[in-house]
Amino acid sequence: MDNLHNKSESAAAGEVPESSLHSHENTEQVLHAANCATDEIQSIALSDAGISRQSIAEDLKYSANMSTLSEPTDLDKNPAITEELMDITESNEKDDSIVCSPSREDLGVSTPTDQGPLFKTIPQDRETPASTATKKLRGRKRKVAEDDIVVTPTKAPKTPGRWKNGNLARVYNAKVKLSYADYVSLKVGDRVLSCGEGEQLGHPGRTTTKKPRRVDIVEDEGLKVVQIVAGGVHSALLTIDGEVYMCGINEQGTVPAIGVEAEGSTDKFTKVELTNEMRSQGKIVMLAAGASFTAALTDKGSVIVWGNLRDTSGEINVHPLLTKMKDHPVVLIHYKKRVIVKIAAGENHLVMLEEDGKVLTFGDGKMGQLEYMVDEDGRSLILILQDKRRRDIPVKDIHAGGFWTMLVTDDQVFSFGLNNFEHLGIPIKGEAPTDASMEDKRELRILTPSVANAYLGRKWTHIDGVQHIIARDLNGEVFGIGKNTDNALGLGTWTGNDDSEHWKYTTLERVQFPPEAGKIAGTTAKLACSIAWTESGDAYAWGCDTSGQLGLGLKDDDDRVVPKPQKITSAHLDGYKVISASISDNHSLFLAIKK
Repeated sequence: MDNLHNKSESAAAGEVPESSLHSHENTEQVLHAANCATDEIQSIALSDAGISRQSIAEDLKYSANMSTLSEPTDLDKNPAITEELMDITESNEKDDSIVCSPSREDLGVSTPTDQGPLFKTIPQDRETPASTATKKLRGRKRKVAEDDIVVTPTKAPKTPGRWKNGNLARVYNAKVKLSYADYVSLKVGDRVLSCGEGEQLGHPGRTTTKKPRRVDIVEDEGLKVVQIVAGGVHSALLTIDGEVYMCGINEQGTVPAIGVEAEGSTDKFTKVELTNEMRSQGKIVMLAAGASFTAALTDKGSVIVWGNLRDTSGEINVHPLLTKMKDHPVVLIHYKKRVIVKIAAGENHLVMLEEDGKVLTFGDGKMGQLEYMVDEDGRSLILILQDKRRRDIPVKDIHAGGFWTMLVTDDQVFSFGLNNFEHLGIPIKGEAPTDASMEDKRELRILTPSVANAYLGRKWTHIDGVQHIIARDLNGEVFGIGKNTDNALGLGTWTGNDDSEHWKYTTLERVQFPPEAGKIAGTTAKLACSIAWTESGDAYAWGCDTSGQLGLGLKDDDDRVVPKPQKITSAHLDGYKVISASISDNHSLFLAIKK
């Protein structure tokens, strides 16, 4: 399984001296001045506030009525974004001014020519200029929120429209405070089942099972499991006390469990022993797995990774951690630097959501799944999503699979990565070849975060897949988009290789379940195969069953294509409710509790 990824950490922000701030009373006067009806009144009010308008005259002159500054924009209506704070300072007060944020030139980022959302890549080794060093406060002190300030830059930043030439700065504070508790499962299972092929099933002495079969060690040792993760060649279980158990092929550190030899394998779920350094990062509360790597999130916000991240050529070495993580688990993100609240994995890339709504990515990015171009040193991880007016758009959720990434904000979905079947909800530009034998020379990658129009209008809880995507919304409805050969979307419309009409869908199509299924609780999908489970505890599967991963008990002479959702049954599921599932290319895992 060939796959992809890379990057590292970025610049630390400096403290802001309170001496560079105006008092609350002065700020009110400034805002009052900005709302005055005429230019003359503005001059008087600004003078009363004790603030020079030397450098802002041109910016205020564009309109006699500045009340428009207080009118809410589309982003202002977003509850995650607070009221704008406008602070005007003397252009000649260089001693008390600091740079609130580096200019695009300082960051080494070119100014975009388009007006769409953009991501800035912030280099890790960029230091704050000496002239911006903080000073001790003198006089009256007041408590100031770290992000709740605006000061005059030593060099006016480039900004669009009327903000381009003056010293008038605007900051929209996201005020987002996310927590891992919003994303982890609260349900504890007492039975784990698996089906498919390989040592990653966790059944000692058995490498094939066509229906879900219970994993003995869970009940024999009384493990309380909160999450199951099916990787490409491995499986992982997370217990309520933060312990990780793994089995499968130890391909360059994929399964660093106790007693597993390098380049060896194990068909028994075995505990992963972490060092004291790893344990100091906090209790593990979430796992994510790719083709042959695993990532773990702790309750403190650190991210630990191990295994093999590779690209289509089989290996990537742009970051030193990519080599170290093959030998043993390593800390990718330290909670003292950044606090991560959710992780998601594709085949060979990792996506991380920070508590303030920022996003970090790591691994192979040749298909655009990291958004930024892959650099040689791999040190830039953090991405900042902004609108055309450079206001931060906080991300509320992340999803990843195959060679793509999706970011969810309050009212939009952004996608990027490999889009060869238009499953990212964005049309491919250009005309497709009329003959299947002709080379498709169109750009099939989305290299910058773009609005995925097909996904707008719904609140998504699950988004997963590779060449096709299965998504579940907050109402429990399930939709599919992308490649539909082998009826991967569960629509039952594909009739065979000669079907040129139903082999792909570029809009989200509703997946229909039997009436008795009830509300769908969750979904999981990989290459041409999908599984959904219901609130009542049943599981349904559809797509192409290549190795028994659908758990339907198909025999060798049965049709491997399951066109529509079909209920999974097993003697080992009798008396149990499925509360979660995770599918990979060759096997599946199920987490269940007693009814």
